[in-house]
Formats: sequence, C-alpha cells, structure tokens
Amino acid sequence: MMQAIEHSIAGNPEGPTVVFIHGWPDDASLWRRQVDVLGADYRCVLLTLPNFGEKTEKAGGYDFPELVARIGTTIREVQPNGRVKLVTHDWGAYLGYLLEQSHPGLVERMAALDIGGHLQPANLKTRMMIIGYQWPLIVSWWAGGVLPSLGRVMTRKIAEKVRVPDRQLKRIRSRYNYLYFYLWRAILLPWHRKKLLNDYRPRCPVLFLFGERKPLMFHSEKWLDIVAASGGQARGVEGAGHWLMESHADTVNRELLDWFSG
Repeated sequence: MMQAIEHSIAGNPEGPTVVFIHGWPDDASLWRRQVDVLGADYRCVLLTLPNFGEKTEKAGGYDFPELVARIGTTIREVQPNGRVKLVTHDWGAYLGYLLEQSHPGLVERMAALDIGGHLQPANLKTRMMIIGYQWPLIVSWWAGGVLPSLGRVMTRKIAEKVRVPDRQLKRIRSRYNYLYFYLWRAILLPWHRKKLLNDYRPRCPVLFLFGERKPLMFHSEKWLDIVAASGGQARGVEGAGHWLMESHADTVNRELLDWFSG
C-alpha cells in the first residue's frame, strides 16, 4: 500500500468530499479562498504534494506513477467508499488527469484550472518559451540538491520572471521543481513515455477554467473540444493570469459552486 500524501480536512464534515490538488510552486494554502466559500457545503480535502511542504520528503522527488498512486491512496483513506469531486491547478491538474485516467470511477466531477489535458504549442516561439523557463527550473533543482541556497536563489529569479505571486515567492524552494525533471526525462527517453498523459479522454465531466491574460496558453483547441465531449464546460476568465483562484477568487468560486451543484 502506498503512503498517503500530507493533507488536511476543512469545511462541512457531513458534506460531499472535494479534493484539492495544487501545482508549482504552491501548497494546500493556495485554496484558502475557495475553502472559505465551498466549506459551507462541502468537506474539503487539501493535499500538499511531496517536497512542497515545510520539509523535504525525498531528495529527488517522485515520478508521476508513484505520485498518482499516493494521491489515490490518500483519497481512499479520507473517503473509503464512493466518488469524489476534484479541483486542480497547474501540475495538480496534470496529476488529476492521470488520476482520473488510472482510477476509473474515483472522480465524479472535475474542475481543472489553467492546464489542459492536451497541449499543442502553436509555434516555435511558444515551444521555446516553455523550454526557456522549464529547463532553468530543472537546472535550479539540480543545483539545489548540491547547494540548497543557490538552488533557491536561482528558482526565485525564474519565478519572478514568470510572475509568481509574492506570497509564493517568499517560501519558494528548488525542491519544488522535480516534476519538470520527470516530465522532460519522459519526453526525451522513450522508455519513460508511458508515464506521461497520452490520448486523454476524461470519463467524468470537466470544468476547465483558464486565465485569458497570459503570454502562454497551456491548452489546445482540441482540449476544449474534449472538455465539451465530456459533458463539461470551458471558460476563460477575463483579466486573469495563471493564479486565477487568487486574483479572481469570486469568479472562480461562483463557477465552482455552480459546477458542483450540478
């Protein structure tokens, strides 16, 4: 049995269970404004991914299959029977898609923020922009394994360039970057590619919310079609960037309440 992931439970203990999964470089506190609103009706389970908490759990982090298995174990620990609702963002969205794909019947309904289940960069410039921040984060992760203070400074510089909010900048560590390493290892080494999300078609309805004010879009037109085919909805939030659950909390909360009330 896989070890459960660090988590906390808030909100209505008698309500339906909503599981929240954050991304880089966040932790469970990312969802505080959503819990303030959804907690009146829902039991909110807030995960903090390994190495994103106060302490390092494993120096090299975890590859996708083990992370997804541990998320599944955590969900079954907090809710042994029945399905759950899922709210995800950034890497949490990617892990949520892998979870829903590998654990049929576990997720009843999903809300994914800003990262789609299918990404097809429109042109070479977009590809280079993605490589231009992800590879430096990998280098920073490696450097932080040797000298944590150096890795932290390097990671913070990159985070400032991609406009990470000040609250996250204050606590950022290079150990958060490990998922980028496992992503690119799988892209470059064919025998690891089966660990990635491939040909994903959700079995549950998906609400996809994304910020419209960004230099990069992390979804394709194909993904919007896939969302519609799931019985879901896709909406752009005007004026929002990547961290729309913070900058446009009222809009996101309203969408989540409507979506989960069904």
